[in-house]
Amino acid sequence: MTKKNKSNIINFPGGLSNPETPEEIADRLIEYKKSYSDEIAEILWQNILGELTRSGCDFHRDIDKFYPSMILVLESIRSLHLLNSGISHPLQEFADNTITSEDIKITVDIDDEID
Repeated sequence: MTKKNKSNIINFPGGLSNPETPEEIADRLIEYKKSYSDEIAEILWQNILGELTRSGCDFHRDIDKFYPSMILVLESIRSLHLLNSGISHPLQEFADNTITSEDIKITVDIDDEID
């Protein structure tokens, strides 16, 4: 019989321990929601930039000029997704303090429903 070599054992899952308190569970849930929002925002942001490029926008001609606005779009998507999950983001307060319904006149058509 041979001794088992413990140096080749990989700990799973990534060294995280199981949460033990309701607070730890809540913290992990918030972190998961934030991570998910990051993923969703990134995917949607890339799609938006792709559509803008297809419509004739040339961001590469002066990326330094466009980059801040591009990041603002990304953070706006992230903020909106987090708001829906009850998690705060700095842009939520900015939006509340600076944008009113009188500022923008658009029709929001969710799922192609007609009122």
